[in-house]
Amino acid sequence: MSNSKSDMDELKTMQREAAELKAEQKKPRPKAKTASGKKSRSEEDRNAEKPPVHGSSGEDQASELDKSVQDIASHLESAGKEIEEAAKERPVLALLAAFTIGIVVGHFLSRR
Repeated sequence: MSNSKSDMDELKTMQREAAELKAEQKKPRPKAKTASGKKSRSEEDRNAEKPPVHGSSGEDQASELDKSVQDIASHLESAGKEIEEAAKERPVLALLAAFTIGIVVGHFLSRR
């Protein structure tokens, strides 16, 4: 009977550790720096000072355009990271997808 009790204790410990790991994965990760230790170009762009808005429509539009470009850049960056993670989890599927995309692009660019 002591064997089953130790098994139950081990199971509870493993469940607690798994819950802790899941909670840790849900936390947002700090942004990684490039290999040289400097911030990436997109991070510098996002952290750059924005020009002052003086109320003219041209400057307002430029400010809105700048914000839109930064939003799109951040979305593309996050999409790229998600694709990287998916490729790390399933490398064979990533190779198959890359091969298929190459075939399709090659077919579109062929001169037939």
